[in-house]
Amino acid sequence: MATAPLALALAACSGGGEDAAPAPENLLESLGDVDLNDPDLVITDELRASLPDRLVSEKFIEIFYDRNDLVAGFERWVHPDYIQHDPNSPTGRDATIAVLAAHMERNPQMTHDVKRVIYGEDDQGRTLVAVHYHFKRAPDDRGSAVVDIYRIENGYLVEHWDVIQPVPETARNDNTMF
Repeated sequence: MATAPLALALAACSGGGEDAAPAPENLLESLGDVDLNDPDLVITDELRASLPDRLVSEKFIEIFYDRNDLVAGFERWVHPDYIQHDPNSPTGRDATIAVLAAHMERNPQMTHDVKRVIYGEDDQGRTLVAVHYHFKRAPDDRGSAVVDIYRIENGYLVEHWDVIQPVPETARNDNTMF
């Protein structure tokens, strides 16, 4: 079961008595090959706080964009008090999940072809990740060039901005949008 390695890691970090293994340098190191995207794995606040922001974003990208499982990505990696800046979308994780579930049902063949991921900080030192991708609702759709920007804090995606541009039929230059 997925929770066994996590339980062992937590016991090791908390001291666990005379027979306990020495505490690892950090909780994350003690997890070894535990799959952080395993839906049966319970991620504690202590573990979440020890996860590097880049790892959090990579795990979210794996589920949301690569596996195209929008709801699972939000359930696992987005904070309940998620702040949404897109005026066409609700704020809050649960409200967004409801919209995403309906979107997935209407567009079962949609794809998110990630072209680049950029990591950085804003002027207040907060961690940001930008995901530039080609979104298509169906295989024959021209789609849109999209940049999602997320702020990450304490092991969660907590805030989101986006920029969306439809892919035109013709362009004034030979450069692609990607």
